[in-house]
Amino acid sequence: MGERLNNFLVTTMDGGANQSSVENAFDQQEKEGEMEWDEVTQGLVLASFFYGYALTQIVGGRLADLYGTRWVFGSCIFSGGICAVLSPLAARTHYAAFIALRIIQGIFQGASWPSMHPCLSHWIPPIERPRFIAVVYLGATLSTSMTLPLCGVIIAALGWAAAFYVTGALSLAWCALWFFFMYDTPRQHPRISERELRYIEGAVTRAGTSRRRAKRLPVASIARSLPVWAIVVCSVGNSWGLNLFLTQLPTYMKNILGFSIRENGLLSALPFLVRYVGAITWSSLGDWLIKRGHLSVRNSRRIFSAVAMWLPALMIVGVVFAGCDWKMTVALFCVSMFCNGSVTASLVVNHTDIAPNFSGTIFGVANTASSIVAFTVPAVVGALINKQQTLGQWQKVFWMCVPMYAVAEIFFLVFSSASVQPWNHVEDDFKAGSENSHSQSTELETLKGEEGSRT
Repeated sequence: MGERLNNFLVTTMDGGANQSSVENAFDQQEKEGEMEWDEVTQGLVLASFFYGYALTQIVGGRLADLYGTRWVFGSCIFSGGICAVLSPLAARTHYAAFIALRIIQGIFQGASWPSMHPCLSHWIPPIERPRFIAVVYLGATLSTSMTLPLCGVIIAALGWAAAFYVTGALSLAWCALWFFFMYDTPRQHPRISERELRYIEGAVTRAGTSRRRAKRLPVASIARSLPVWAIVVCSVGNSWGLNLFLTQLPTYMKNILGFSIRENGLLSALPFLVRYVGAITWSSLGDWLIKRGHLSVRNSRRIFSAVAMWLPALMIVGVVFAGCDWKMTVALFCVSMFCNGSVTASLVVNHTDIAPNFSGTIFGVANTASSIVAFTVPAVVGALINKQQTLGQWQKVFWMCVPMYAVAEIFFLVFSSASVQPWNHVEDDFKAGSENSHSQSTELETLKGEEGSRT
């Protein structure tokens, strides 16, 4: 939420000189801002969060693999809340102080996403992970459609600084609940039942999760692993399309389709709300197909990754031919986001399929590559449409997205895996290396029987 909040408030403070930033902030350009910052300064402020964010993805994942999610993730949110509270003071002091604070905020929050995967590996049985990811991870999608309107209400009532104070205070209050209720493993939880403990530990152990933290990182094995590279490449392709929607959709709707995002708030939020619904729908369907034996885990990951990547590519082709028909364009965007929600049943969960003991680190590697794309997309789009806000130029933007989706998915289909990799296992944690031959599909067959006995 930090980057969305800051992007919004920077444009409300600066008086509206930067056209693309203003359009992404619900057309606030007519409001006089407090800070007299030119376009260059605005760009530095807007980008500074991501400078820090891209630095700590791998570090955050590795720290969580070693020490658990509780303190790593909690510290990220706590630090982000402190930075939010201090932001008005820094901005009023000097823009350089604000830039430095945003870099620090990005450094802390960059570690947050990768640090969640080790929690997933220790707490959630594999057969339930896609649904958990859909509900919890993709909950961040809801912030896209909620944070900006919420900040608009706060700013209108209390001023721009209050939006930082309110969201920062909410983050700090959330941390109190997190540290009180959160435990890194089921065995550490003081109120878990013995039956639930046996079920969870049995399920995640058979899936390759060790009770002992892996101190040695098999760097060479990870670097040579094609299933890891399949995740990284597919993440890059997905990030390209997703960032195009996140950062450029408001500009396209205003300049080409001809309506104001401010006057159509629900319409601008709709694709992201639909993505959340799609995530829950596809992950539930994938879990059901695996439980019933209709699909193996590997085939499920492949099919739903194709849904997440190729169907949005097809929808983008439809957008190109839809021209200025805004109703058709919005409908295609929504269908595209609904289909992309199936990453929860494929790409996002695949880290824990192949290496649950190092899932945070691998997620960090993939997310670092995705963060680089977050820098690249706005620059490429800006170069194509600079002083040429025409339908023809925007069609070039969309056509460029299609091969990114398509090629990345082909790589994933060819090289991805759903089996635990041999380098995942912690030495002396398994007898005679027998667990090295266990695949995810075998584990899920056992889980189906256990789940049936529980119900």
